[in-house]
Order: sequence, then structure tokens, then C-alpha cells
Amino acid sequence: MSMIWEGRSLTAAEADGLKADPELLEELVEEEGEAPLVADLDKAWHGLHWVLTGAAWRTEAPLAQAIMGGEEFGEDWGYGRPRLLDPTGVAAVATALGSIEADDLRARFDPDAMSAAELYPDVWDEEGIFDSYLLPYFEELKALYAHAAAEGRWMLQTLT
Repeated sequence: MSMIWEGRSLTAAEADGLKADPELLEELVEEEGEAPLVADLDKAWHGLHWVLTGAAWRTEAPLAQAIMGGEEFGEDWGYGRPRLLDPTGVAAVATALGSIEADDLRARFDPDAMSAAELYPDVWDEEGIFDSYLLPYFEELKALYAHAAAEGRWMLQTLT
């Protein structure tokens, strides 16, 4: 079984609908979505969270909201409950991500520390993993938040 992170930007009406009836979530997540409205980070989410925050799990760091932020709602999907980040939070994340370049992340990438922290999946020492895996997903995450912020949208985060 895999742990896959998906972010999906929502309108205020969609977010309100989910808060009122969390059972709508399953149908929404099953809908096909495309960039820039949806980003699937595959298993790179944990490594990205690490290079953004320096921590394996939730922290108070502003960039922690990008992958592990928002208010939990509904039932546990196996790896935690879904989370909704409001437009103010989305804008803050977009601004923070917008200030980060590839070289900034590369400087934070530490395969030994990431393996020692038991980040999922344990692939961080593979040759070229930063450029071929983490960096493309970072760019996708950055685009997701930039678009959502520009449109005043909410962010739904799921880990399944």
C-alpha cells in the first residue's frame, strides 16, 4: 500500500459543501482533475515536506501548511483525516513557496538525514532522486498553490 498526497483547489462553495457533508469527499476525489487545479505528489510528499520544513511531521513552520496544513475534517482515510486550508492560508503558502528556488531546496536536501528520519519512501540516497523526483513535484506543488491563491481558492489535502 502506498501513501499518496493529493492537493485539490476548491471554490468556497465546494469547501462549504465538504464541511457540511464530508461524505461528498470520496466522490470529489474520484473525479479526474488536472493541473493547476489538482496536484498528485505521489510518494514525494514526505521528502518535500522535509526539504521545505526540516521536519518529518507537522510543525509550526509556515511552509508546513503546504503539505500538512489546514483544518482536519471528516473520517480518517487510513493515513489521517483530510484537511482544508482556507484562502488566507493558501495565499501565505503560495507566497512562501514562490520565494523558494530549486537551489534553495537542493541545499536542504540531505539523503542521510532524510533516511535517518525514516521519511517515506526510503529512496533518498538513490542517484539523481532530487532532480528526477523531488524537484518536478515541487514545481507542481508551487504551481498548484500559485493558481489557487490567484483565484482565492481553498486547498483540500488528502493522504491515501
